[in-house]
Amino acid sequence: MGAHFDPAFLVPWVRAELAAEASLFEALCARAEDDGLTEEEAELDVAGQLAERRGLFDALERAAGELWLSEVREARGATEKIERSAGAACVAWLRATPGAAMRLEHLARTLSGEPGRTVAELTGLGGSPGCSTR
Repeated sequence: MGAHFDPAFLVPWVRAELAAEASLFEALCARAEDDGLTEEEAELDVAGQLAERRGLFDALERAAGELWLSEVREARGATEKIERSAGAACVAWLRATPGAAMRLEHLARTLSGEPGRTVAELTGLGGSPGCSTR
């Protein structure tokens, strides 16, 4: 796992991706709390472990393509984006919902296709989503 994942993104995203297995997430959190972690620490620990084991981290890193995903943060509002910071390094702002890797792949492809651009945005409010660069 090379990228840093914002806890505000990680926990809700893993919960959403594994919604059918909510009881597993809850049971692992309860066990971690029994081991002395706070509720927030337990959720973050379990989300990280499950994301690692289920290949969710790998899926996001592969989705970034030739860009180096240095950080993933929770998107605020209706716009998801990826921003090139230095060279091939980038930061992604994604909604913590299923399909984040697919949307990241779309953003990364768009940004990689326009080398002079630093930001690709995917807007999903009202109507069909569109991807633009700047």
